[in-house]
Amino acid sequence: MRKNNLFGIFLLGFLLFSTSFGLVAAQEDDGDGAADDIDGELEDEFEDEDKDDDGVDDEFEEENKRDIEIEIGEDEFQIESDLRKGDVKDSIKLKVTYDEGGIGVKISYSEEMESVGTNESGFELEFKVEFRELIEFIDLDGNGRYEKSTDQVIQEYELNSFQDIVYTTSSISNDTTLHYLIINTTDGVFALHIFFVEEFVVFNETFIAPTQSKIDIEISNFNYLNESSQLALYIKLEAGGEYKEDNETEDEEDGHAIEEDGVVVESNGLSGIFTWKETALVDGVVKNVSSNTLEVDDEDELEQKLILSYPRGNHIYHDPKVGITMGIKTTSSIPFGFIGVIISIILVVSVAVVLIKKRRIA
Repeated sequence: MRKNNLFGIFLLGFLLFSTSFGLVAAQEDDGDGAADDIDGELEDEFEDEDKDDDGVDDEFEEENKRDIEIEIGEDEFQIESDLRKGDVKDSIKLKVTYDEGGIGVKISYSEEMESVGTNESGFELEFKVEFRELIEFIDLDGNGRYEKSTDQVIQEYELNSFQDIVYTTSSISNDTTLHYLIINTTDGVFALHIFFVEEFVVFNETFIAPTQSKIDIEISNFNYLNESSQLALYIKLEAGGEYKEDNETEDEEDGHAIEEDGVVVESNGLSGIFTWKETALVDGVVKNVSSNTLEVDDEDELEQKLILSYPRGNHIYHDPKVGITMGIKTTSSIPFGFIGVIISIILVVSVAVVLIKKRRIA
């Protein structure tokens, strides 16, 4: 008799599970992951967590909005980004220089905790990325990458002469702004597009956190000297911490990016990143970008050398990012119908346990 009762309880659980699962399938008719009930209240509640559809919970996003100030000087500019709310005041500074040594992008982070009568300094991190030159080369081993020991160098194009910087802004929301700066070589062959934001945003299909800067590389009408050559970009990395190559970036793990590579620098419990898409737009066609393993720089043994190699083209557009990782929380993607399934299972199991206990007592 007891076996029959237990069988009936679990049969009831199975029927509840099947019914709940069927309701999820029946109610989910718009493909957005939220069950469409009659009055739409559940779906509205779910959607309200991420109204701007950037994959970040709106409450978390509000807590992490930042204030940005721009200072533009001769051959350099600086972006200072400060946390808008909270007792912990952190500051991110992005300093960009462009001179005969190339384009340098230096990002630094500092944190202060405000206590009664004192300001206690917190963690610090500095990380610099330098764009030095373009290298026209013939890929003799056919692996798609520039390798100094095997490939033939045709010419080296130094990034050492620039036009005046152009700075514009555009509104993201009622109280936040996207800042856009462009640095162009004198002849217009190489340009760096720099985007900095005050909140999380998806811009040109790229997720940008307020602790990151989107830095787009554009190469236009390069004067190739050989019909079979391609281009490589020589980049130097400078930091006080430990370098680590990252084949699956944090944004990839969080679902904010796909096909992304990068370098991480860790110091004082913080991480500085320089990441890039594994593809670029070459003459309007998406093509693979190759990168070398990090190695000690030829000019300075305290710095690292990174080479990005591009397929040949008259117009190349690539999409890296530089910044500080801070741990991004994303909006839950669990549909409400599925939550109902879980609750049903918990209720059935609870009822079963209670009935079994009562029978044991009897």
